Amino acid sequence: CKMKKIISILTAMILCMAMVACGGSSGKRDNSLVGKYIGVSGTTFGMTVYGEDMAGFNLELKKDGKATLAIDGENVTGKWVSDDDTVTITVENTDIVGDIGKDTITFNGFLKEHLGVEMDITFAKEGTDAANPENYMPEEDKALIGEWVGASVTDVLDEDASGKVDPALMTATLNSDHTASIVFDGEEIATPEWSYFSEAVLFEGDVLDDAGLYGDYKDGEFKITYSTGDDYYTFTMEK
Repeated sequence: CKMKKIISILTAMILCMAMVACGGSSGKRDNSLVGKYIGVSGTTFGMTVYGEDMAGFNLELKKDGKATLAIDGENVTGKWVSDDDTVTITVENTDIVGDIGKDTITFNGFLKEHLGVEMDITFAKEGTDAANPENYMPEEDKALIGEWVGASVTDVLDEDASGKVDPALMTATLNSDHTASIVFDGEEIATPEWSYFSEAVLFEGDVLDDAGLYGDYKDGEFKITYSTGDDYYTFTMEK
């Protein structure tokens, strides 16, 4: 997933700067927070990733006050303290403050002053209901999951093209793990990974005969555009 790569690169930038540092925070700690946490949601540039795309994002709060933050194999160790609402992890002279939820810790504007971009990351305690990835799936992603079939079709001039091509020839199955199957005229033309960003449904992967394939989802309407050297059709899909 491209967005996971972006989040990984951004966080690795600051982690590498403090690879062997150990902060000196002192204060009270709520021992109920002690444990291992997994990354369940990351948001930046208006796009949210979750589930398997957050694999490799881990946080551990230890009883002795040490904290370890790991992003795709890069680790830093610091100290942590807490109050009723927040957890503060100190690495070198940098404080990373997270909001405490029910078995979750959310870092809003994660290292914004160092990375220069808005980025939110949520960690959930291993083995709790909060660690279920479906809890963090954006509503648009949930709406797109399922089996779709073309209900109408237009050409490059946005005119009805159903006299040339049956709309039902285009079908698409979008799965919760962000894999997909796109079938046209009875033949599977692509098995891409899909993602949703700013009203665009992006398909990553090869398409048969190097055809173009992209989608958009706006106000509950899902469209897929299929183009070759000779044809250009936009299918309005229905479940």
